[in-house]
Amino acid sequence: TISTPNAKVMCADIKDFYPGTLMARYEYMRLPIALIPRAIVEEHNLTPSVHKGHIYLEIQRDMYGLPQAGILANQLLTKRLDPQGFYKCRHTPGLWWHKWRLIMFSLVVDSFGVKYVGNEHVDYLIARFKKHYAFSKDWEGKLYCGIRFQWDYQNRTVDLFIPGYIPATLHKFQH
Repeated sequence: TISTPNAKVMCADIKDFYPGTLMARYEYMRLPIALIPRAIVEEHNLTPSVHKGHIYLEIQRDMYGLPQAGILANQLLTKRLDPQGFYKCRHTPGLWWHKWRLIMFSLVVDSFGVKYVGNEHVDYLIARFKKHYAFSKDWEGKLYCGIRFQWDYQNRTVDLFIPGYIPATLHKFQH
């Protein structure tokens, strides 16, 4: 396991994780032309394609909001990482391990929280991701899924903060 005092944490966000996934079966969408800014209509010469006030689109890449978006991106990630020795934890969705390296990570949409012992293991993971994805790295592991972490490695504790959550929730419920 990776429960040693030497363990480090880093976070990463993959850019275009869902839109970077080609769909095996295309989806189609009808969009009112009135919702598309005039500049885009002109730039892409969409006017000849308008039918009864709508434009019809073929969606070839995964996109946020599609019901199958998460599973398609996850299946592609599994296909890419499985030959590299990574596997999904059977009973914890979103948790991945490596067969022998001291590294594990959790994935939520496009945010990764990575726990590792030894830079060579995290470098191995990063090299695998670089082949297919652009991503940002937070070597201090301070931000994951919008949650800020304040790590105290000496005392083996972490404090979690969600900036702006309380004011936003109070406003939402008009309290």
